[in-house]
Amino acid sequence: MEKANTAPISTDISDTLWDRGVAVLTCTLCFVSGFILSGAELFSMQIPLSVGLAAACTGLEAVFVCLGGVAGAVLRLDESGMINTILPLAGVAGTVFLLEKLGINRKRKLILSLSTFIFCFVCKTAVMFSENPVLNEFILVLCSALLCGVSVVFYSGTFDCIKRRQNVYMLDNHSLVCIISSLCTLLLGASQISLLGFRPARCFGAFIILTAAYLFSRSGGSIAGIALGGCIAVSGTGVALSICYGVCGLLSGIFSKFGRLACAITFSVTAGIAALLDGTQEGVSVFAEAAAAAFVFMAVPGKHMKKIRSKIVEPGVIRAETEFCSAGERLRETAKAIGSVSECVASVSKGIEALAPAGDVIVCMRVRERVCSDCPLKNTFCPEAGEFSEITKKLSQGESVSCEDFSVNFNSKCPSVPRIADSFNRVYAGQRAVNAMQANSARNRDLACGQLDWISTLLRELSDEIGNGARVLFGKEKSATRVLADNGFGVISVSCINPPSGGMKLTCKVEDIPVSTSLSRLTAELSRELEAQLNPPKIRECENGKELVFIRRELFKIRIGSAAASCGNQKLCGDYFECFRTDSKAYIILSDGMGTGGRAAIDSTMTVELFSRLIRAGVSLDTALSITNSALSVKSDDESVSTLDVAEIDLFSGNTVIYKAGAAASFYTFSGKVRTVETPSSPLGILSKVSFSRYTLRLRGGDTLVMVSDGILGAGSSWLKDEIKAFSGGPDANEFSENILEAARRKCGEKFDDMTVIAAVAEEI
Repeated sequence: MEKANTAPISTDISDTLWDRGVAVLTCTLCFVSGFILSGAELFSMQIPLSVGLAAACTGLEAVFVCLGGVAGAVLRLDESGMINTILPLAGVAGTVFLLEKLGINRKRKLILSLSTFIFCFVCKTAVMFSENPVLNEFILVLCSALLCGVSVVFYSGTFDCIKRRQNVYMLDNHSLVCIISSLCTLLLGASQISLLGFRPARCFGAFIILTAAYLFSRSGGSIAGIALGGCIAVSGTGVALSICYGVCGLLSGIFSKFGRLACAITFSVTAGIAALLDGTQEGVSVFAEAAAAAFVFMAVPGKHMKKIRSKIVEPGVIRAETEFCSAGERLRETAKAIGSVSECVASVSKGIEALAPAGDVIVCMRVRERVCSDCPLKNTFCPEAGEFSEITKKLSQGESVSCEDFSVNFNSKCPSVPRIADSFNRVYAGQRAVNAMQANSARNRDLACGQLDWISTLLRELSDEIGNGARVLFGKEKSATRVLADNGFGVISVSCINPPSGGMKLTCKVEDIPVSTSLSRLTAELSRELEAQLNPPKIRECENGKELVFIRRELFKIRIGSAAASCGNQKLCGDYFECFRTDSKAYIILSDGMGTGGRAAIDSTMTVELFSRLIRAGVSLDTALSITNSALSVKSDDESVSTLDVAEIDLFSGNTVIYKAGAAASFYTFSGKVRTVETPSSPLGILSKVSFSRYTLRLRGGDTLVMVSDGILGAGSSWLKDEIKAFSGGPDANEFSENILEAARRKCGEKFDDMTVIAAVAEEI
């Protein structure tokens, strides 16, 4: 028992020690950073950037930054510099404490930035007026306070990246700017610290440039060299020597492909050449600092550097795409295999049919075998040509044969005519049952081939969808995360995808929704930041929080009106339709069952319901048509036939595709004219394979699409075109549909077929 309890206790102690160690290290770094930033200078102007860092921190971190800033001000600054640093630190610390006490998270960065600017500006202005106020100095004071206020933004962005442990490769531009600006300000603060002409800040900058050159090649080295070199230049180093940092970064990045040693040697040699050209003591210091940075760079274990480089150069996103691609290839190969099975079944079926002898020949052979096998005349007597063919012809017409159906010559010579006639009747009846079974088997083989074909097609579609599916918008995810954080949300995860349809889906998982949050204002901010109009979010509970789902707002909306009447005012109408929409498209599906009444209603309802469910599940229209056709074929022994008329409307572009399978004509308006969509096609349930005929058009605001069953067109279509032209996208689509139905009933008279009319009016949002 004691051994069993030892491991958990030791594990808890180690975890506690680790957490405390991390907390101590964090507080130490905050103290050192506050100390360094308290002495930052830019063009001989003292800037208390430790105030901005304190505003970006929370809790103990802010306390230690303030302590470091106070210590730096006391040890490094004069009396006026101490006042300009310590008083704003106290004011900002009080503001941070007050915001945390009141639980205010929304617009926190903005409030703290303004507070930092006000405290720094007021203190510096008071000190300036107490000494000798000058206009130029007042402008410098204003710029210094503005820089301190702005520093809160990039310090906060850097802390967010560190807390989220964000992959370097996935950083967006905002995060990169924040990190680079933070490093540059640290260099500004530490640039004045010198040991015998040796400046640790420049040595640290050289190490950063070397690391960037090794990890990101020439682009990373040159960008880091130019940025940090510029920062070192404004801190007091000669401009010519500062330019050499950019050249060093570029050349080390070029030679980084040969390894770390080549990268370090190139950096050191370039810095040495710059020092020789400069010919001053500071140039020698720059060379010594570059050599020291190269030594530290080489001292870092190679396996760690390679691991970091592999994670950056080959990020997890690329590996995930590779896995998806391999899955897509496997699906594609599976689709080919199933398709080959279908082809094999079809070829075997054709072979069986080719090898099978004709039914009449089998009947005659079996009659001879049953009656004539023991007859003594079987080898000497032969019926006249065509004797038995006439018999089988009569049997095929559904009649039975008797002795009188045989010729006189055959009756006079054959002693077993009654037995032969009876045998023909029995054998043909049995053969007819066999033929029915064989036909059923052939039909089942055709259905199996059809099902294998659409399964193969479905797998191929899934493969294509994986290969060319939705794109993940990493930049927009980062932008959305910032907006949510600014509005006080505790963000757990954010996902933003852009499907091929042109829509956008933003899924945000948060800890909770702040009480003061306005969802309409949040939606407007996200729409502005993501450059896409979003609909208000759908909120649902999830594990450890809530999920907000934003869908891109479509550019079109469709007003639907409909009317229907059954033949002879029966209870059930043989037409059936359904209208629905997905995230990016609207669908209108209409089916007309064969005949009228209950049986036609069952066929049309089954067609529409099955087809619409498949579409909602993401199956393509062609594959859904094949599956629905197979289902109708096996529904019952009786023939089940129905038409299918589908309109697919893209809500982002207005592009519309009309799909028809035996359906009646449709009509739409274009530039004030009414056009007809009438394409030849076969209905469902007749053939083992069926396909859509397609017609593509584009709806614009105010255009109308009218879909009807064949009962509406019983009296022609010219009158219907006049009605559609007169409507011209009016406000009430339902009333328009009712008017068309009543007009059709009047024109067709008392004997009219099932009638259905659906009107769809496009409106731009």
